[in-house]
Formats: sequence, structure tokens, C-alpha cells
Amino acid sequence: MNHCAEIPKPKPRYMAEAFRDKATPGEVPQLESGVDHDKPTSEGMTLQVLDQLCVGCSYCLMACKDDALIVEGLCEVIQDNCTDCLRCLLWCPTGALVYA
Repeated sequence: MNHCAEIPKPKPRYMAEAFRDKATPGEVPQLESGVDHDKPTSEGMTLQVLDQLCVGCSYCLMACKDDALIVEGLCEVIQDNCTDCLRCLLWCPTGALVYA
């Protein structure tokens, strides 16, 4: 029995949907205003995964150039490899990745 068919399809977040046709995984999209996406400046904040929202789609893994993510069922962050570029946040269709 295929249980994947039972999983509801996530609704893409605004940013992921806005850049879907304009960029490829691994690129940092440029916003309409011409401002590059900057990483956060707050000390002590890290990339985290909200397991209840992660569907294991691997979009974040394809976007990450730093080998900072593992997707084996659900996404997991390797903090030592993460450079806080946040490409993964732009590509996550469910909002499972947060910077807090």
C-alpha cells in the first residue's frame, strides 16, 4: 500500500512560489527590488527544522551548497556545516525550516 498518496500536499510558501520559475536550486535569488537575500545578523540564532511540517521533499537538500542538510525521512541540519545562507528557507515549500 502506498502511504505517500495519503499525505496532503503542502501549500507552497510565498517566497518558494515566487521564485519557483526564476531560479534553480543552489542560486540565491535576487528580490524584485534588486536587494540580495542577506543572512540574519542576530547572534545565537540557528537553522532549525519543524518536524511536524517537514514532508521530506529534499528541496532544501538540493538548494544547499554546504552539505549542511541530511534528509532521511525528515530533514536534519548539520550546524557545523551551515553557513547561514538560508537558500534552504527559500526552497522549503512547507515552512519547515526556520531561523530562530
